Amino acid sequence: MFRRWLENKKGFLHLDVEKPGVVDGYGLAEAWNNLFSSAASTVAFLDASRLFNRSLAIDWGFPPEYLSIVRQLNEAGVMLWWFAADWEVARRRFKEHGTVPIQVFDIQLRKIAAALTDIKSLFDSHVVYALSSTGIYTPPDEIWESMLDTFAESARQR
Repeated sequence: MFRRWLENKKGFLHLDVEKPGVVDGYGLAEAWNNLFSSAASTVAFLDASRLFNRSLAIDWGFPPEYLSIVRQLNEAGVMLWWFAADWEVARRRFKEHGTVPIQVFDIQLRKIAAALTDIKSLFDSHVVYALSSTGIYTPPDEIWESMLDTFAESARQR
């Protein structure tokens, strides 16, 4: 929901790296895949993504074992945002989609729980609560305003 809003209202290019063919469709597959090589570097991917001359929103529910890559992206200037949700509601929504076995979600959730301290320290105040315990998604314009408020607060603290 938010990703479509970003594209339609704010002109972002949305890149869902988990959907088959999406990264390749934008000509970024080699640069993206190189992030996971033994000599991982964000340079090629970031250089390739700048060719679009648009802000890029990467949608990636990364496995915590790739936290080092996320950290490298952050250190290279990529702004990170963690979209948080009530875990039980998120699990129910995942199960309703029915495209991937629920066990995959459960494994990912256990990995996130184990790495939560590191995740929180990396994302810091860049956490958006997108799905409440009532099962209602936060409207995209409210998410955007929350992000802007975070920027303003960071600027005031400097």
